[in-house]
Amino acid sequence: METLNKVVENLIHQNGTTSESDGEHCEECGTLIPPLKIFILGKERWVQPVCECYQKKMLQEREVFQNYQKKREVERLFSISDIGERYQEASFNEFVMRKGAENAFKAATHYAENFTAYKLQSLILYGVPGNGKTHLAASVHNHLQKQGKISIFVRMPDLLGKIRATFDKGKQESEEQILKALSICDLLIIDDLGAEKLTDWVEDILYRIIDGRYRMKKPVMATSNLDPELLDGKLGRRIYDRLEEMSQPIENKATSYRREKAKLRTTKFKKFLEE
Repeated sequence: METLNKVVENLIHQNGTTSESDGEHCEECGTLIPPLKIFILGKERWVQPVCECYQKKMLQEREVFQNYQKKREVERLFSISDIGERYQEASFNEFVMRKGAENAFKAATHYAENFTAYKLQSLILYGVPGNGKTHLAASVHNHLQKQGKISIFVRMPDLLGKIRATFDKGKQESEEQILKALSICDLLIIDDLGAEKLTDWVEDILYRIIDGRYRMKKPVMATSNLDPELLDGKLGRRIYDRLEEMSQPIENKATSYRREKAKLRTTKFKKFLEE
């Protein structure tokens, strides 16, 4: 086995010289990087450092690779296509702004565009059904996906059904695998939180999901038809306590867009019949 001195000498031979040079120009930005004098085992040596921009590039490439690996793991463990065909192309540009939705729209867009800064903060959009909460949440999901982030969008009732399905023998996914995927993604978006009937099993699953994100300091975005007080009573104190600490609740005060569209369609149809 090589002695420590021999290893150090080999490293010096590979990476250092005994004389000072003029330095080297960075291949990325062209900056002249002067050599650095160091002392190893009492011997003076000159080594050539790398440019700061090159270091940043290497860190960025490593982050991209790590995200790629994590994304492959999430995709292996859990299908992230649960956003549904209706919202696959949802964006902030397509959001129909109506009176009362201004704050929710502003909060969602700012959250998506500054996700790194808000990385540890969660967001809850609440309000009456059909007023655009899901569209905003889907827009956050799609925006982050385009930025290379790993976002999972799930409807709570559908997620519970997916977990129940793992009880059948022969299923490729297990309950633990699904929960693992929900814990390691960059953002977990839960649509229609509070719509599920809270049995002991559902409460346990919800707690494990929220507590897992809480412990790993990972954010959650949720939409709900219930205001915070009712959501607290629906989910139970130990679940909502964690959500409350993590989250900023924002009310979407707009009325139901779906009802408005249905009313307009009915009006047009009546006019057609009267002609």
